[in-house]
Amino acid sequence: MAKNSARGRDAIAALRPGHPRPDSPSEVSADTAPHTDPESTPQEDQATPVESSDAPEQAGTSRPHQPPAPPAARLQVSATSANNIPAGMKILAVAALATLACAGLYQIRDMVAPAFFAFTLVLTVRPIHRWLLGKGVPVWLSAVVTITTLVGTLLVVVGLMAWSLVGLPELIRGYAPAFQNLVNQALEFAERQGLQADQITTDLFSKFDFGQAVNTVTNVVNSLSSAGALIALVALALLFITIDTQIVEQRAFVVKRHDSTFFQALSSFEGRVRQYWLVSTVFGLIVAVFNGAALQILDVPLPVAWALFSFITNYIPNIGFVIGVIPPALLGVLDSGWITGVWVVVAYCVFNAVIQGVFQPKFTGDAVGLSTTVTFLSLVFWTFIIGPLGAILAVPLTLFAKALLIDSSVQTRWMEAFLIPEGEARKKEADGYYDEESPSPDTFIDLTAQDSEERKKIQRTLRSLSLRSLRARTEK
Repeated sequence: MAKNSARGRDAIAALRPGHPRPDSPSEVSADTAPHTDPESTPQEDQATPVESSDAPEQAGTSRPHQPPAPPAARLQVSATSANNIPAGMKILAVAALATLACAGLYQIRDMVAPAFFAFTLVLTVRPIHRWLLGKGVPVWLSAVVTITTLVGTLLVVVGLMAWSLVGLPELIRGYAPAFQNLVNQALEFAERQGLQADQITTDLFSKFDFGQAVNTVTNVVNSLSSAGALIALVALALLFITIDTQIVEQRAFVVKRHDSTFFQALSSFEGRVRQYWLVSTVFGLIVAVFNGAALQILDVPLPVAWALFSFITNYIPNIGFVIGVIPPALLGVLDSGWITGVWVVVAYCVFNAVIQGVFQPKFTGDAVGLSTTVTFLSLVFWTFIIGPLGAILAVPLTLFAKALLIDSSVQTRWMEAFLIPEGEARKKEADGYYDEESPSPDTFIDLTAQDSEERKKIQRTLRSLSLRSLRARTEK
């Protein structure tokens, strides 16, 4: 009985976790090992294999424990699998995702466009906010001053535009006989060139309704007068964005610590969009003043309205100049003849070519950095997705998409070469900006940044010039 009890206890103990199994041949003790007859035949020594899950252990070859692969190895395997995907399939997947994203933006364009416009405006005036904080102004007062400046500027521009265009519909109705005379002159010129006037009249002029054109202009003026809803939405967006971005040092530190490349892309976008808005605004005002003076000299009706119109169309890339020159040139032809219209076009071309073609790029630098083709395609694309406001926001929206999808990773920076001019791509390639192993930082210089070396150099130059002028006056 005692011997049987001991065997029972041993069997129970063998079933406990971590206890060696007694049926394993390698772990059977000498006392419990079965006795083997040395004179037994080989057939008796060979044990019949047992088909069970414990077969490897019974055979004396225990399977070693395989630890799970480390995360780095799994990521390497995933990266290898991703690299094996054909480039065409990757492009197709990206195009499909982009199509879905654009369809979503199209559905909410009435909310996205004003919000993004307000967001870029807040980024533009942040130096004012920082300057006020540096002077000891409270945070809330600095936010109020910033919002008031932005909203006041928008109200002044829209209000002046609406006020200057109030008499436009009646003015156009008064030029109806002159417009008919202009059409007749065009038909006579076509007949002298051997063209069929009847065909031209049927295909073009007969379909043009002057009264409908006047109604369209009236609707545009009324929409400008009732732009208060859009301005109110932009003002609310400005309010909340300004309050939420008064102090962002901690959030910026978190982003920079976790992903320095992504932080650099966002910082570059902020500097680029700020410099784009400021430079475009300053030079747009200069061009508008010269255009208004030329229209006043040529005695074109509503010179202030067309000067403001050229200022607004200055933000539309590539074709903004064409849109801005058509109304005053046409009105000049109707009011004073072809000579006046030609002089309006010449004046606009000279001012825009000299100011925006020669001087503005020296201050803009590589803030935009987009090729002409990409800029034009972005204009068409964002106008279709966002609406009329997308024509003005085409460049900022493209810069934002570029920062999120291309500049935010060293593995996708090489795609930027298809979006920028050839010379800039060659320069960045030589600097090592597209190197995935050890890429060089972005060479963009934000002139509005407080720690910008270029800005400090300009300040030192201006300070030295002022000191020289002061010394010259003192010596005299």
